[in-house]
Amino acid sequence: MFIQPIQPIKGINPTEELNKTSSKKNAQLFKSIFNNALDNYIEAEDKVNEDIYKLSVGESDDLHNLMINAQKAELSLDLMIQLRNKALDAYNEIMRMGV
Repeated sequence: MFIQPIQPIKGINPTEELNKTSSKKNAQLFKSIFNNALDNYIEAEDKVNEDIYKLSVGESDDLHNLMINAQKAELSLDLMIQLRNKALDAYNEIMRMGV
């Protein structure tokens, strides 16, 4: 029986972490997490508003999906709030560090 050796993980280079482009890439990744969460919340909120409008003018009688979409929007908002809180906690912790 042949045992395959452990292969290095592609895309991870320890010396690259010290590179400026790597820090820019990490900053963009960090920013994209918040942007994606915000976009998801806005999309979910727009869907809820559309469903409420359709229900109020009589174009739809699908209360079940309205409630599901409202719950998705609420969870998206909770995620945004938790991301903000964790980022602020991390920032405050960095500010308390001694140099």
